[in-house]
Amino acid sequence: MNPLRIACWEPTELGTPILEAARSLYERTIDPDERIPWMWIERAVAERHLRRPSGWAKHLILASTSSEVDDPNSLAGYAYGAFIPGFGGYLCYVGVAESARRHGVGSRLFDSLTKTFAADAALAGEPLPFVLWESYRPTAYDPEILHRLWAARTRTFERAGGLWVDGIELATPDYDDPDPIAEVPLQLFVKPVDEPAARFTSDRLAGIAEQLLEKVYHEKPGDWFHDRTMQSVDEPRLRPASQSVLVPA
Repeated sequence: MNPLRIACWEPTELGTPILEAARSLYERTIDPDERIPWMWIERAVAERHLRRPSGWAKHLILASTSSEVDDPNSLAGYAYGAFIPGFGGYLCYVGVAESARRHGVGSRLFDSLTKTFAADAALAGEPLPFVLWESYRPTAYDPEILHRLWAARTRTFERAGGLWVDGIELATPDYDDPDPIAEVPLQLFVKPVDEPAARFTSDRLAGIAEQLLEKVYHEKPGDWFHDRTMQSVDEPRLRPASQSVLVPA
């Protein structure tokens, strides 16, 4: 397998062919019930130069396999996330083109976004304690192909330094269902950055999950998804990402 030459970069203009290619890849790699509208993601491009130390710093990073990084045919992947002051880095979505998989594109995107969050934290005058993300894990009754994809995904998480938060399953909104309490269960992963892994105690991890629900999903105590998540918390602890893999029934 020949290694790809991968360049990671942030687009600066809206309405370009490379952004249209990124939108198409986003819709192919993220299930509808987990997706937010693409226009929300494009705001990261429009607001790229509006760096407010007191507010979120959102980023859309693209991976390209060509020196002409704006060539849509060279798009290998994307990552979208935000640095949240007083909290940490939140990686929302990562996707890799099928033709570019197993070449380290996902790991490069994780690394690029982590470095970008670290720069945001420095601008805000604070450390970057962690980067976290969520992902849907297939149930024991899902097709075996989904379990193989999950195992491959967790290997990417491990290469990126992510640890699985065992003992917490996030209840999050199903964006593809009109039912206001339809939910998507997600596993939580944390990559310690400026804070050592030993400091992520059960109480600390439960607090991170609760903050995530409030800051990202606007869920507070007494709200449906907040209470569904926090009532099921069971002595959370960090484990290798590969240990999140379930055995198909």
